[in-house]
Amino acid sequence: MEVMIDTWNVLHQTGILPPESAGIGIQGLVSLINSSRWAGENTTFVCDGTPAENSANGPNYQTVFTGAVRTADDEIMDRVAASSSSRSILVVTSDREIIRSIKAGGAQHIGSAAFLQALVDDNQAPKKKHVRRPSGLSAELAQKWKREFGIDAEALEELQKTPLPRINAPKPKAKPKPLATPAEKMQRPVTPPEPILPAELLAEARRLLGE
Repeated sequence: MEVMIDTWNVLHQTGILPPESAGIGIQGLVSLINSSRWAGENTTFVCDGTPAENSANGPNYQTVFTGAVRTADDEIMDRVAASSSSRSILVVTSDREIIRSIKAGGAQHIGSAAFLQALVDDNQAPKKKHVRRPSGLSAELAQKWKREFGIDAEALEELQKTPLPRINAPKPKAKPKPLATPAEKMQRPVTPPEPILPAELLAEARRLLGE
C-alpha cells in the first residue's frame, strides 16, 4: 500500500495531538507513523511550496513540494488518476474536492483528523513485550545430563516402550440425602419388622403353646 498524505491538511488539524507533540512537522509525522499500523508502508508527503528543511526522504518516505504555481491538491489528484494501481493508494486528506476525485479513480481515503487520531492511539497503546523462551537443552548439556543419570540408548528405548500408567478419575461422591421433615416422617408407611425365626418354627411354637 502507498500512503499519500495531504501534508499541510494533516498538520493543521487541532485538538488531537497531545500538547507535547504540537507543531511536530513532517519529521514528527514520520516518528508517529513508524510506531503505527502504517509502519513500513511507502509514504509520500505532498506539500505546497518549495523544498524546506522539514522534509522526509528515505527507503519508505519521500516528500514532494509542488512549487509556487502548482498546488498539493492537484498533485495528489493527478498522481491517483495516472496510477495503474490506484486501489492500493490510501489518500489522507479532508479536502472534499480531492476526496471526490480520488474515489472516482478507485483510491482509498481516510480523513486527516481520523488519520492523526489513529497515529496517536497507536503510539499510546501498550507495546507487547517479546519474551524469548528457551528452545531446549544444548547438545553439550544434554550429554552431561545423560552421563549424570546414567541414561544410554537402551534406557531411552525401554522408556519409550513403557506405557504410561492409566489414571482413573475419582468417582464423584454421592450427595447425602436430605433429612426428612417431621411431616414427611409421619406420612411414611410403617413396615413391621420381619421375624427373626423361620415361619414354620413359629407356627409349631404357637401350636405347642396352645395358641
